[in-house]
Amino acid sequence: MIIGVLKEIKKDENRIALVPAQAKTLVERGHTVHIQTGAGNNSGYSDEDYRAAGAIISDKKALLANSSLLLKIKEPIESEIGDYGPDQTLFTYLHFDGNTPRAMIDRLIESGFLGIAYEWVEEKGHHLLLEPMSRLTGYLFALKAVELCTRYKGIICGRHEKLLPGAKVLLIGIGTIGSTALKYFLDINADITIVDKHPETLNDRINKRFDMTGDHIAARGIKTIRFDTEHPYAIRDILAPLMPTFDIVINSALRRADLPPERLDHLITADMIKTMRPDSVVCDATANIRDLIQTAYPFEELDHFYREYGVIHYNNDHIPSTVGRTATDILTAATFPFVREMAELGVHEAIRRNAALRAGVSCYRGRITHDYTARQKGYDPLPILQLL
Repeated sequence: MIIGVLKEIKKDENRIALVPAQAKTLVERGHTVHIQTGAGNNSGYSDEDYRAAGAIISDKKALLANSSLLLKIKEPIESEIGDYGPDQTLFTYLHFDGNTPRAMIDRLIESGFLGIAYEWVEEKGHHLLLEPMSRLTGYLFALKAVELCTRYKGIICGRHEKLLPGAKVLLIGIGTIGSTALKYFLDINADITIVDKHPETLNDRINKRFDMTGDHIAARGIKTIRFDTEHPYAIRDILAPLMPTFDIVINSALRRADLPPERLDHLITADMIKTMRPDSVVCDATANIRDLIQTAYPFEELDHFYREYGVIHYNNDHIPSTVGRTATDILTAATFPFVREMAELGVHEAIRRNAALRAGVSCYRGRITHDYTARQKGYDPLPILQLL
């Protein structure tokens, strides 16, 4: 198979979808690997590293003309519409169910390429290619929030000894992202409050996730607030008087199907943000547009932040790119088994055989094939097995 690895053109995206050792493995197994010129530079892998692995360094035009399996990291942007043809497969994060407008999706998929979304590759309830980056996301948002709070609010955020009171931190949602943010703040002994649907299970989840033991909630004096989806507006009544006390707020909770905007417009409103002290820090790690946090919207630039009502907001939508080498190594370790399987079996046969890979297929022949994406954007989905 001929495999092409594209250079990311989204601003501040520093990852690459294949490392040299993986390229070498594919070449040794008889496949051809094209790497777009300079694609690995920002993750610490040079063109010479890929040449030494047996890959061909190509410009984008030659790569697209010759490759049947295309590898990327981020979802295609406007200038990439039309790059992929009906005989090509694109394996990347697609995020069609997120902020991408339906009109853009229509234009992108009309060429008929087969799109497999990293974020939907799933096995036994685990999103195998999303979880590694989600773990990094939690740490990196915590790091960034502490950096901003330290620099602009003038607070040492860790309670490293008795004379340091530390920062007061609100964490909303302790899933994959939230748990790693929590681990960071546990490590620096911050003053933590948690909003979660099931606070009674927090200790078990923390211990399982980090191979720890003990009652961390009691030992660290962590305060917990239950989010009751049956009475969603009640959480605002609880949080509103507390907002002025928080130095850092990080939301990692996603809006689920059982909580449409008609049932809860925002978890944290603009009026609640207004009560926070100047240069407090608010982060929405979900990268959704003014959703659970009314004043939060995503952006691409890694070093950008903005203030609303004097409160710093940081909501980068691809924060793992901050650590391009680490993120590349972790992500490609998870994606490569699927790349190798598609190369060895052919994409269609790999999809037929591998249910986890099949779960990630989002589009083919101009149709949306993924059920959740279809529901979110108003498509009539067609199962991929009917199209192969």
